[in-house]
Amino acid sequence: MTKLTGKCLCGEISFAADGDVPVMANCHCTDCRQSTGSAFAALMFMKESDVTVTGTPKTFQHASDAGTTMTKHFCGTCGTPLFTQNSARAGMLGLRAGLINEQAEFAPKVNVYTSSKMNATALDGALAAFEKMPG
Repeated sequence: MTKLTGKCLCGEISFAADGDVPVMANCHCTDCRQSTGSAFAALMFMKESDVTVTGTPKTFQHASDAGTTMTKHFCGTCGTPLFTQNSARAGMLGLRAGLINEQAEFAPKVNVYTSSKMNATALDGALAAFEKMPG
């Protein structure tokens, strides 16, 4: 079991998580780049029931390239991106790895959507890489 804690920039929203982290990934899709303002999103996926959120994030929904509904959770005060959800993976919550206090716990295993990565982003050749979302 992995215990994680984190908060947004202003501290209005925090979380504590305790459970398995079956997927740790770097996503280079355009949506993740736009929603984070970064070259890619570093994500840790856990069961939503293993995460306790203090405060009430705002949400924004949009369609993915696969036609699923994506829900982005963010702080309404400071704008920090917090979590992501995909309707195709009900019950799972993607935590933004940059928010966690336990930095050593983040060890991505895969890069996804490498077809839309920024040219300046170097990929770790030891990680599996997929042009789109596998499976």
